[in-house]
Amino acid sequence: MGKLKRSTAIKTQKKKSSKSKLSVEELLDHAEDFLDQYELEKAFQYAKKALDIDQKSLHALDTMASIQMEMGNVESAKNLYEKLVNLSPDDGFSKYMCLAQLSSGIEAVNYYKKGVELMLFEFNKQSGEKNNPSTSKQDQEDDSNCVTKLDISTAFCSIAELYLTDLCMQEDAENLCKSYLDKSIEYDSTNPETLQLLASYWLSKEDMEQAKKFILDSVENWLPKYLEACESGPMVDPSQAITLSYDSRINTARILTEVEEYDKAVTVLEQLVEEDDEVVYIWYMLGWVNYCKGEDYYSNAKFYLKKAEKMISKIKFEQRYLDDGLKAHVKELLENLVNVASEDEADGDKENLNENDDDAYETDEDEQAQLDQMDSEVSKLTKDSFKTKNDQNNNVDESMEIT
Repeated sequence: MGKLKRSTAIKTQKKKSSKSKLSVEELLDHAEDFLDQYELEKAFQYAKKALDIDQKSLHALDTMASIQMEMGNVESAKNLYEKLVNLSPDDGFSKYMCLAQLSSGIEAVNYYKKGVELMLFEFNKQSGEKNNPSTSKQDQEDDSNCVTKLDISTAFCSIAELYLTDLCMQEDAENLCKSYLDKSIEYDSTNPETLQLLASYWLSKEDMEQAKKFILDSVENWLPKYLEACESGPMVDPSQAITLSYDSRINTARILTEVEEYDKAVTVLEQLVEEDDEVVYIWYMLGWVNYCKGEDYYSNAKFYLKKAEKMISKIKFEQRYLDDGLKAHVKELLENLVNVASEDEADGDKENLNENDDDAYETDEDEQAQLDQMDSEVSKLTKDSFKTKNDQNNNVDESMEIT
């Protein structure tokens, strides 16, 4: 009897454990749904409840870290990712990639390296499994989250970027940067981010020809897709059709301007404005690119720079790239363009000119209409005159009869 009770107790405990685990997953499902909808406070509350139940749940920690990132709580997110590393150091590469992005210098490089190591292990494992494909639903779902060559290429590119920027003064930084770029290209030769970083690399070496080659290759691998998505209607988000972030595309425009590919730079900048028209730096860049194109585009340049100047005067919060140097350059360029009519001013003059033209010039049809109207008036006057004359004659005849 005691044994039976013990067995029943074990089963009851398992049921409770199973129910508890399920409730954590249900809470996290809600949290992720709200995160997708960008309802961050609700997402936070559900993730917190899940962690209250199981403080060591990898899924709950990862979800909460993502929420903290979106809320701008960088330190909290980093602490959560570090806890994930301590709990599961050799399983899952994404936490290392996130930590690398939240870190700097050699620390960031080390996180990237560990992440790449796990990515390569997973990639090789996937390659082996492709020889024995599974038809199960679970395996098909796992395939949608598999590591791609583009993922690995982008990770190597991120390491290379650190040696081109934060770690550029490190010993052998140039060779390390180029080595990681070569590895990135090895895994995906069409990766726009790698090709763009190669353009930056060659610019740093003042090789404009190579820089132009790689930035044009990069643009060719993403801009047509983006423009096609733009034409697909308001229900399609063009930024989802490409891998480059908003900031990466700002850098695209800067590099295109440096290698004097002005028209392509304008195309990129105009699309950035469509996505977010409250970024001062984009309006400044549109002004600067048009200024660089020469006198024929000075009116355009002044229009964009005046827009930037107006936004600078009203802005009440910090913006990336907006510093004293940019403000001074906007002021300097507008002083150079003081005698140039901006695009909106020129359009206003054109409208006035068109109105004057309408008054000064008339079509043949208008002239004919006026002539017809004059003939009608003359005819009416003539008829009235004849009628008056007849009336007068009748009056005279009547007078004579009376007499």
